[in-house]
Amino acid sequence: MLKYSTYQSIYNHEISGGDRNGGKLKEQLHAFQAMFTRRQMVKLLLIVIIMTAGCTGMVRVFAGSPQDEVQMEQIVVSQGDTLWQIARDHKPKDMDTRAYIQIIKKTNHLKSSGIQAGDVLSLPIY
Repeated sequence: MLKYSTYQSIYNHEISGGDRNGGKLKEQLHAFQAMFTRRQMVKLLLIVIIMTAGCTGMVRVFAGSPQDEVQMEQIVVSQGDTLWQIARDHKPKDMDTRAYIQIIKKTNHLKSSGIQAGDVLSLPIY
């Protein structure tokens, strides 16, 4: 039968041989090292969570100010106006008209794209 199962076990062999307390001390040392690395891992995990929260804007939600609100322009719908025409005329140049229509509908709590003359719409200004 083999005396040593791994290369490392040859060099980690206790010099004292029959010292039983040395084996317990070694086990306690390994347990302490394992606990220490767990603490380090927990600290590292907390740091990563905090940094992720800060980078994703979660902090901004709690630290938001009234200046962060989007300004609104109110228009009165004229005879023959459609939501598509209004969105096309008032949207930012780099925004898709369909996306701006969805924003208008959400802002004004519209369930459909049907609007009538005399309706007042709030349009976000970007």
